[in-house]
Amino acid sequence: CIMKKKSDDDIAAMSSDLGVTIRVLSNEIDKAAPLEGDKLPTLTRDDLSTIVYTSGTTGRPKGVMLTHGNLIHQINHRLSPTVLYEESEPVPGDVMLSLLPVWHITERTFELWILTRGCSVVYSSIRSFKNDLAKHQPQWMVLVPRVLEKVATGVQDKFNSGSAVAKALVALFTKTGTARDVHNKISKGLVVDDKQPSTLKKLRSKLIVTALAPINAVGNKLVWSKVQNGFGGRQKAIISGGSALAGALESFYELCGIKILVGYGLTECSPLIAYRRGDENLITAGCVGKATPETEVRVVDPEIPADDLSERKSLKDGTAGVVIGRGPQVMKGYYKNPEATAKAIDQYGWFDTGDLGRINPATGDLILTGRCKDTIVLSNGENIEPSPIEDAILSESNAIEQVMLVGQDGRRLVSIAVLNPTELVNAGFINAKEGKRLQGANDIVNNPKCTVEECETASALLNEAAEKLRNNAELKKALMADMKKATRPFRAWEQVGDVYITLEPFAMANGLLTQSYKVKRDFVMKRYENEMED
Repeated sequence: CIMKKKSDDDIAAMSSDLGVTIRVLSNEIDKAAPLEGDKLPTLTRDDLSTIVYTSGTTGRPKGVMLTHGNLIHQINHRLSPTVLYEESEPVPGDVMLSLLPVWHITERTFELWILTRGCSVVYSSIRSFKNDLAKHQPQWMVLVPRVLEKVATGVQDKFNSGSAVAKALVALFTKTGTARDVHNKISKGLVVDDKQPSTLKKLRSKLIVTALAPINAVGNKLVWSKVQNGFGGRQKAIISGGSALAGALESFYELCGIKILVGYGLTECSPLIAYRRGDENLITAGCVGKATPETEVRVVDPEIPADDLSERKSLKDGTAGVVIGRGPQVMKGYYKNPEATAKAIDQYGWFDTGDLGRINPATGDLILTGRCKDTIVLSNGENIEPSPIEDAILSESNAIEQVMLVGQDGRRLVSIAVLNPTELVNAGFINAKEGKRLQGANDIVNNPKCTVEECETASALLNEAAEKLRNNAELKKALMADMKKATRPFRAWEQVGDVYITLEPFAMANGLLTQSYKVKRDFVMKRYENEMED
């Protein structure tokens, strides 16, 4: 057990009172003699370092065996290889704020990466996150998209509740800042396309960025610097990991001048397979950068399995397929589960990620498009990857806080949309008093440490209010209009045919999010299966 505000002597003195033997670790260390020579343990890179269990979005969690070599590979990366080290990398004295649990492999690996560079780690929590940002002013953080989403929603709510003049200024600076970001990427050749932009097009974009610089400098001083200060004002980069980051969030933080670097990987890969470097940061939905050092990444045909005769070959750049990876970070195997290990890693050492993606022809970056097991097959036989459509909906609609598409074997897609109470107030669908009550209940369910009773009470309140909102024809019409606009670039069968309104968030407390903040699609589907049949 851990006792706070007790000295070693106080703890030792409790031994006789409790009738137990208490050993104080510091005393035991003082008595121990250092191991020398042959007594020192011998470790190699192939020796087991840790067993980390997968989050289990579907099925039973598996124990991932990671070696010392797996983890050592992960701490040797640079974020921006072409930029001066001091300008882009952690240096002694830098501070990392830790919000994720330390057993989370992304958090653990990044902490090792930070600590080997002489930096400090401050452990925070959801409850103290805001205060810790102000107190410690961290240069580095690892955050999951759900946390970034909540922060962005809070900032946008403040913008929307401002005066007419303030809202007009935010709209102006958003427009000019977005134009700057788009043309800045074009000028650097960071585009999603079959080929690089021409020299003339790059020059034109560079001139536009220069022309917009004065007004964007004003926007940064009046608006965006306040968002930066909310993160402590000294941030060098925020690493996003754990799940896909929506394009809308990417654009928002880029607009605010906060660098988000996306990493891609799985627990089975310690976790990093690819990442976006600070000097080649192609900011677009689904882009996860290039392979880490000593790592190979391929996109292969999902219909062609590995066999004894030949390795799976890469598809032509731009063609979608299944992502596989090979390198020093790939796990030793699943603990006491050789069948699952053989299914995940083929005889050539390629790990099957189960993710769908393609290689961007213009830059060589890997762009993820979905998960094999998330594919929705309609009754007409059309296959749909829900993630890009869900991201587009979140980008378009302020009212929708979370969304999940369903429709397996159905005639059309239906969205389960979790609405934001504060945005419903701003749009005039509920009054401020009701919005405050519902937002409080939303916050309780979103708190991973809330009790079962607290969660059930808050969920009941939210579900009762959602039942009334489902009868609001104007609200449903507005949501469908947002989704129609969001899905305009998609194919006819990828349009959303209906929306199911809920206020209860997908959260850990109600069993709809994993501890790494991934939506448990099967659990959400089961929760709402009766409603989907109506």
